[in-house]
Amino acid sequence: MNRLVIFGASGFAEMAHYYFERDSQYSVAAFTVDAAYLKETTFEGLPVIAFEELQASFPPEQVTLFVAMGIQKVNQLRARKVAEAEALGYRLASYLSSKAKVADDLVLKANSFVMEEVFLQPKVTVGRDSILWPRCTVGFRTRIGDHCWLVAATLGESVTVGDYSFIGLNATIAPSRNIGPSSVIGAGAVVLEDTKEFSIYKAQASERSRVPSYRLPRI
Repeated sequence: MNRLVIFGASGFAEMAHYYFERDSQYSVAAFTVDAAYLKETTFEGLPVIAFEELQASFPPEQVTLFVAMGIQKVNQLRARKVAEAEALGYRLASYLSSKAKVADDLVLKANSFVMEEVFLQPKVTVGRDSILWPRCTVGFRTRIGDHCWLVAATLGESVTVGDYSFIGLNATIAPSRNIGPSSVIGAGAVVLEDTKEFSIYKAQASERSRVPSYRLPRI
């Protein structure tokens, strides 16, 4: 088994630990965070080490690293830590669930994470440091850029998703659309047009009824 250190000690890091331990060739040896955020010395029963001191305990030639950070600053913070880790000489792991349905031609790049029930048709490309949550469906010849995050989204064929984009829960992108870099497509949004860089699209939220539930006679 290859030894893995996970950067992070919160929700995504906990999830990454679960998947890597149970469904990959990696064994998680430790967690690491920036010294300013080091609050606990253990997480998930493993040591947490200041990133500034990581090379002393886990040098780059002995472990692989995975950066488990969220979408802060539209994925920019995670991208910066990925670059910092690589500058120190660390190789970055990727994860592909055994329960994902992908074509044989898929090549995962550094620090990408594809969870269960993701469906990627042939000739789909996934960029570096891109995260695909369960039930994403991605159509033929679609290109997902670097440092993206998709949550149970549906993308038609020949879509291009620009770097640093976020596509939320149950959002739908029509075929052959170009999603500009650093776009944020909110939960439930339906995008039928190309988007410009830094665009935000959001669906209409459901409104609370003025009628209380106890007045519904058949429930």
